[in-house]
Amino acid sequence: MTQRLEFVETIPEGYRDLLIAYLTGILPTFEAESGIKIDPIQMADETLADPSHLLPPRNRLVVAYDEGNTLVGCGSLRRIREDAGEMKRMFVAPSQRGKGLGRALFEERIAEARRMELEWIFADTVIGNRPMLNLYEKSGFQYIDRYPENANPLEYAPHLVFLRLKL
Repeated sequence: MTQRLEFVETIPEGYRDLLIAYLTGILPTFEAESGIKIDPIQMADETLADPSHLLPPRNRLVVAYDEGNTLVGCGSLRRIREDAGEMKRMFVAPSQRGKGLGRALFEERIAEARRMELEWIFADTVIGNRPMLNLYEKSGFQYIDRYPENANPLEYAPHLVFLRLKL
């Protein structure tokens, strides 16, 4: 099956459902690590209440469609300073996993960061998110302390891993 990646300028139809699926998958890992329970629907709705942190001109949202034009993946790149961006919320629908789509979404955001002339990419993920950590490690990201522009509440920091890549 072939997928199509596209940077979008508006939130596409089906994105909320994809975001909820992502959060429903990752938040139990966070809860198991931290003891903090977050409602995935509420978090998705809060995210979409102000989509400017996902969209141009300052930020980027890449989405993936399958051959039937169904939304099957996403990832965002948020500019956190003039020289730096932050990779957020990459998700691939279970039906599309194992086909290289996650890596394609990951690499496309790095390429976009270069086109945006960023010098650094930062990221965070839950301590127990081994698949994502493997991808960061294989791509040359280095482990760091929490970066000042990280938007997560401070009480989440002990349960997250922070990384950066020099472009």
